[in-house]
Amino acid sequence: MPASPPPAFQVHWSLVPQDEAGDLVPRDCRLLAIWPAPVNHDVCFKEAGFTLFGDNDADWDKAAERLLGRVLEFLKRYGDHKLVSKPLQDNPPWYLRPFRASRELSLQKQALLPMHLDSLPQFHARFGESGAALQTGNGHFLLWVVLPDGGEQAFDIVREAAEPWPIRETALRWAILLPTNEPL
Repeated sequence: MPASPPPAFQVHWSLVPQDEAGDLVPRDCRLLAIWPAPVNHDVCFKEAGFTLFGDNDADWDKAAERLLGRVLEFLKRYGDHKLVSKPLQDNPPWYLRPFRASRELSLQKQALLPMHLDSLPQFHARFGESGAALQTGNGHFLLWVVLPDGGEQAFDIVREAAEPWPIRETALRWAILLPTNEPL
C-alpha cells in the first residue's frame, strides 16, 4: 500500500487565552498564534497537542515566507515598526570586509531566521504605539502576534494572510510553546 501524500499547506491559528498568555501582552491586547502546517516533526508541537506533521519542502518554505510577509504587511497598518530585539546582520566573510560593510537584514529576514535556527535570539518588533507586535523564534515557524483592542481583528489578519490556503482554528497547550523573553 503506497504512503498517503502529505496534507496540503494550511494555516492554523488560535487566540491564546489571556490566563495562558499571562504578562506577555498588555491588558488591552490579545495574543494570536499563527503557524503553517504540516509542521516538521517537532517535540514541542507534539507535547502541545498538535498532530499534523510532515516533511516540508521548498514549496512549503515559499508559502510560509509569503504568510510571514502578509502578516508583516498587516501589522504595518498599526504604524512603523520598531525592532525590540537585537538586529541580525549580514556580515560578509573576513576576506570581503575591506570591500563590503555588514548591514542589517530586512525585517522579514529578521523574523524568519530565528524560526529556522533556534540558536539565534528571538525576533521581536512593535508596530506603532497601539501595542501591535510580532515575535518569532525558538526554531518554530510560529508567529506570535499581539493585537490591540482586544483582538477583534484576529480573524481578519488570519483570513488576509492565509489567502488562498485553508484556515484551521486549533487550540493547543500554549505553555509549552510560548516565547520566554520579555513581554510582547
